[in-house]
Amino acid sequence: MDQNSMTQAELIVWLETLAENVELKASTGKDAAAIIRAKAEQLKPQQIPSK
Repeated sequence: MDQNSMTQAELIVWLETLAENVELKASTGKDAAAIIRAKAEQLKPQQIPSK
């Protein structure tokens, strides 16, 4: 399995965690979108500068 992939079960757990985070912190749709985008940015693979 690719190192950067997840199983369906892992995806479901991740989505539920994200939903709980949004429920607790977001008061508007814009807040929810910002939370989701911030999490997506954190999960992007780190770029290693080339020499």
